[in-house]
Amino acid sequence: MNTKDVFGKDRIAAALAAGTILLLFVFFYALHQNVAGLGREIEELKRLNGAVLELDARHAVLDGKVTELATLPRRTSAMAMENQVKAMAHAAEDLDRRLDGRQRERLAAVRALLQEIGEDLHETK
Repeated sequence: MNTKDVFGKDRIAAALAAGTILLLFVFFYALHQNVAGLGREIEELKRLNGAVLELDARHAVLDGKVTELATLPRRTSAMAMENQVKAMAHAAEDLDRRLDGRQRERLAAVRALLQEIGEDLHETK
């Protein structure tokens, strides 16, 4: 064999080795960039998950408020009826002071009924 052929083959082998090393560096650099990008995306997903959990908590609070508002007309109506019954009981007390005898006994029964109705209305609120 000729020394030219040996040096030529050595040069080719050295060039292939250098090219392989260069390709490995490029491959590992690209792999590193992909892993870093995945890390950033994971952090972003964590932040989004936190935001979703916060929105879910706000949604639960709003649902509770909407439910509370839905009961408002019923409670307001019960309060109005309770106030009317209290006014009637007050008027019955005023009549009780002015009446005597049999009417007073009947009025006591009416006052007892008004008191029961008022207590029932107060419990339904």
